[in-house]
Amino acid sequence: MNIVYNNVLSVEDYCKLRKSVGWRDISEARVQYALDKSDFIIAAVVDSNAVGMARLITDGTQVLIMDVVVHPDYQGKGIGRGLMEQIRQYILSIDFDQILVNLITRDQTGFYEKLGYKKLKDFQAEGMRLWLNGM
Repeated sequence: MNIVYNNVLSVEDYCKLRKSVGWRDISEARVQYALDKSDFIIAAVVDSNAVGMARLITDGTQVLIMDVVVHPDYQGKGIGRGLMEQIRQYILSIDFDQILVNLITRDQTGFYEKLGYKKLKDFQAEGMRLWLNGM
């Protein structure tokens, strides 16, 4: 299997990958806005099909890794690790003395721990979130 990593991700591919892992639908306009506002996007492509994705946003002092998804048919083949390595290389290219890398995960803590990430409780902090419903 030949995996190509590139920085192109269409709205359609983003939506398909979200759906493949059971995430809720988001309007195409909101997806386009999110992609446009991302500082870095990475897609894993096999035979011209996007099979994985991740993106990040940053303010230069912190990074938030978002939407790390690998299609279920391609999980366990190193694609998630490859996406995270691409993100790591991008982060290392940012001019900084020290930068905090954040991510939120559901049931994948073991995967991220293998990559060196620590659970927030290890830092004497707790993660929190608030969903707001607009228009």
